[in-house]
Amino acid sequence: MTDRKLAAAQFFLTWFPLAAVLVGTSMVLTDFTFNYIDARYVSEIGWVRFFTYERLYDLALHLSMLAVGLASALIFAAVARAALRGSFRAATTS
Repeated sequence: MTDRKLAAAQFFLTWFPLAAVLVGTSMVLTDFTFNYIDARYVSEIGWVRFFTYERLYDLALHLSMLAVGLASALIFAAVARAALRGSFRAATTS
């Protein structure tokens, strides 16, 4: 493989899993922001937006699953980078 192909493979194997987790995080936060926040009118303050206990519990579960996904993506990126580092050195020295 050429140097450019190895560099592209290393870039995508390193950053694609992290980008996928970030997209998933933004989707979860957007969904909870626009679909699960309740609002009530309090006469002294005005409209107050809040999460109920059940919805906060669901949000905590979703965020913990995303944290596991992020940890997995970081491990995958580190292993892919280490695996490609050897083949990148071998391609550049030959």
